[in-house]
Amino acid sequence: MPFPLAEPEEVFANKAKVLKEVKAELTESATLSCEVAQEKSEVKWYKDGKLITSSKKFKVDCEGKSRHLAVKQLEKKDAGEYTCEAAGQKLTFKIIITGERGVYIGIRCCDLPF
Repeated sequence: MPFPLAEPEEVFANKAKVLKEVKAELTESATLSCEVAQEKSEVKWYKDGKLITSSKKFKVDCEGKSRHLAVKQLEKKDAGEYTCEAAGQKLTFKIIITGERGVYIGIRCCDLPF
């Protein structure tokens, strides 16, 4: 007789409290954060399915049970879906870039009739 499959252990803690949608202005920074149940848990961050590693653009950080991804100097291409993955479990986040109209309007003040 086969043994019943055990429920997978929760890797992420306080999932309900996680801010899954982060809004930030162009050229600013945005930070995505989550908490793992075990302090030693390793996480990987992905943007549109591509693995993110620490660089000038991205800072991957862990502090106790907290895991953070900071995206610096936001550009339009940084908007979208980010995933934090640990032990086969995933949390999905979204970065929304605000303030685009004022930046990409494409006319100068002297072009406007007064």
